[in-house]
Amino acid sequence: METKKDYKDTLLMPQTDFSMKANLAEKEKQFIKNWEESKLYQRLLKKNKSNKPFILHDGPPYANGNIHLGHALNKIIKDIIVRFRTMQGFFSPYVAGWDTHGLPIEHKMLSEAKKAAKDYSIVELRKAAHQYALSQIELQKEQFKKLAVLTDFQDIYVTLDKELEAKQLELFKKEILSGLIYKDLKPVYWSPSSQSALAEAEVEYSDHVSPSIYVAFELQNNKIFPKNTSLLIWTTTPWTLLANAAVAINEKFNYSLIEVKNRNFIIASELVETVASEGKWENWKILKTFKGKELLSLNYLSPLNKNICPVVLGHHVTLESGTGLVHIAPLFGEDDFIIGQKNALNSIMHVEDDGTLNKHGLQWAGIFYDDANPKIGQYLEANGNLIIFKKIKHQYPHDWRTHKPIIYRATPQWFVSLKSIKSNLTDALKEVKTYNEWSKKRLLNMLENRESWCISRQRSWGVPIIVFYDKNKQPVLEEEIFDHVIDLVRKYGSDIWYEKSADELLPKKYQGKGFVKEQDIMDVWFDSGSTSISVKPGNVEAPFDLYFEGSDQYRGWFNSSLINSVIWRNKAPFKALLSHGFLLDGKGNKMSKSKGNVIDPLDITNKYGADILRLWVANSEYTNDISIDDKILQQNIEIYRKFRNTMKFILGSISDYDWSEVKLSSIHELMFNRLQNLTNKIIEAYEDYRFVAVIKLINNFVINLSSYYLSIVKDILYLNKQNDSERRQVQFVLASIAKVLTIAFAPIMPSTCEEIYSYLNIPNKLSSIHEEEFPKLSTPNEKLEEKWEEFFLLKDEVYKAIEEKIQLQLMKRQNEAHVTLKTPSDFIKSLDLTKLLMVAKVTFGSEFKVEKLVSYKCLRCWNHFERANFDFDLELCQRCKEVVNEQTN
Repeated sequence: METKKDYKDTLLMPQTDFSMKANLAEKEKQFIKNWEESKLYQRLLKKNKSNKPFILHDGPPYANGNIHLGHALNKIIKDIIVRFRTMQGFFSPYVAGWDTHGLPIEHKMLSEAKKAAKDYSIVELRKAAHQYALSQIELQKEQFKKLAVLTDFQDIYVTLDKELEAKQLELFKKEILSGLIYKDLKPVYWSPSSQSALAEAEVEYSDHVSPSIYVAFELQNNKIFPKNTSLLIWTTTPWTLLANAAVAINEKFNYSLIEVKNRNFIIASELVETVASEGKWENWKILKTFKGKELLSLNYLSPLNKNICPVVLGHHVTLESGTGLVHIAPLFGEDDFIIGQKNALNSIMHVEDDGTLNKHGLQWAGIFYDDANPKIGQYLEANGNLIIFKKIKHQYPHDWRTHKPIIYRATPQWFVSLKSIKSNLTDALKEVKTYNEWSKKRLLNMLENRESWCISRQRSWGVPIIVFYDKNKQPVLEEEIFDHVIDLVRKYGSDIWYEKSADELLPKKYQGKGFVKEQDIMDVWFDSGSTSISVKPGNVEAPFDLYFEGSDQYRGWFNSSLINSVIWRNKAPFKALLSHGFLLDGKGNKMSKSKGNVIDPLDITNKYGADILRLWVANSEYTNDISIDDKILQQNIEIYRKFRNTMKFILGSISDYDWSEVKLSSIHELMFNRLQNLTNKIIEAYEDYRFVAVIKLINNFVINLSSYYLSIVKDILYLNKQNDSERRQVQFVLASIAKVLTIAFAPIMPSTCEEIYSYLNIPNKLSSIHEEEFPKLSTPNEKLEEKWEEFFLLKDEVYKAIEEKIQLQLMKRQNEAHVTLKTPSDFIKSLDLTKLLMVAKVTFGSEFKVEKLVSYKCLRCWNHFERANFDFDLELCQRCKEVVNEQTN
């Protein structure tokens, strides 16, 4: 029996050691180590030093605990942006920062030390917090490195740095001497759990159950209404009734006198039905209706403090809820405070810093304010003042660090006045480009509704408010004093404020006058909000090209940075603003430890590698809230595999490419043209920070490449002569594709692309893919694409007809087909259609048809040929016969 001929050894099969198995978790460690040891980041900065800068200013994460998925999302997007801009040739230093002051660090340090604040002196506590913050920075540095963030982790900024503290105090000096910073008694967000004032940015809203009570305030010395008439008020904070000083009404509203169970109540007319429904009143009637102004002469007995209090006008009284009569406690609400000042009302502060009631809390003194609510309710009920009682679940402000409820409470605080600079702030924002369409409007709305910024905190760990008070307890605001203290801070750090006495801190001429130091520290948002003034990446000054943080920073870092920058330089600190959303699990639920749905980013990097995590980040619509679970990760792993598999094929196919000069023709010219077009679209997507589009463009290109072009060129690569001109065309196109796609994906998947690059056969190769320049925008030949459109329509028609024949079992394979085309164009006639359609024969005739060719299969290329083009002895087609003969001779 004759042995079947085997021509396998005559094929030019792909040759590469590049493995399909990524093993990213291990390989990445070596790449990251190599980049660090070879000082890649520093080399890139040196290379681009004289070029135009692009600065992404890092919003500092809190130096407290392990990084979470939100940190990873944030840092990876920043790294993608900076890597891309660097490959474009920009001088783009990325200086990582850390926020190091504030209560959470103080609390965590105490928790780990298993001590209370009272166990330390202020200086000891500050030094311990300082060391704890530094230890957390080192922890987070190592974790950020595992995400393949490219920067110099020795060249960082931290808000506890002496120079940064001094620069922050220079800003404070400018603001206080210009009259923008002042001290006043005002209601502010107060956190009993932190025992400190909070800024708006430190407040989060969560579900909370509160009492909902309607309380009767009995009129006194009343000559207008029947004797047992009461004003009916509604509140969800019974504890504030201890400080009640007035009831506010709207003089233009209609009010009604209601009779219920032999008692009379005054309620806004529009709300009578609602209140009656709440109280489940069955037999009630309206005795009288009148304008609110008729109530202004009345007084009532406050049910808890027993003071006789007036009815006053209230600018904030609405008909949205309640009774249209609002109880006023001047020190426990912003509107209450304004009304209290306007009417010279009695102001009672009955709540201590820790939330317990003091002597003004009467028989409830010593009880936590919230715990007093049910006891106050019982008292009101016993005395006939509690008319309706319910419990409601509503959104209530909480301390964002302790997650415990907060209150509005008037205390002496330091504020930055925003009234006089609002127009400057809005003008500065007009110059800023925003990539989230709604973001500029959101910032403008926040500024419009904000009159002041509370910057003082009643804690120990932070930058001190460097103000002295004279014997009359008045602040001494002398530039000479500020400059002297700032010089000391620049030399010794802000601990000096607590280590030295007032006289030791003052210039000589102010010593011995009995000055006293301020004890409050600055809001941490003032710390981080001054970094555009104190931080100069690569000696480049603000305004910086981009700020990118979570969407919660519109009320936080974006806000404080804008305010401080406009005061300092009358410009926004950022030229452009971009934000990301929050992370959700695969079901769209917010991640929380209690739900057990928190995903650790380092678990992902350990299992799949940082490049997979980075691919997921880039492939997410990050400007909105984004979801993650293993299913979503697997979808990205599939994209990764397709890309890696395609690159493996290309690397193997160009291993023997000699980079000889080629002139592209036919489909190869078209593919190179498409590569240019793809490159342009990728650049545009990167520049608009649309990384999903980048991945989609690359992935679609790879899929289309594999589905058609690679199918055609395998025949050319494997079976033509090694130096065949068309084979070299294919290799040039594939090498160009490999280089462009590897560069294009490098900012997103730096380790994988570094590995591919190490195997890539290209001239003038650099030591790292990241030193390559991003391709420039080019002008693709649009007419070429239009010309080829005719062919692809024809291809689809032919393939459909062939598939029908195969389904009818009239032929087995596409390469057995004989295709007859009707009236093709000159362009179609000029093409090698047998090769491009991957069929046995193409002819032209009077009608379109597809049929099986009577043919013979070449044992080397497996294509089918007519008798005239076939060697029966060798069982080869003419092309394969020539190649084999050349190899054997």
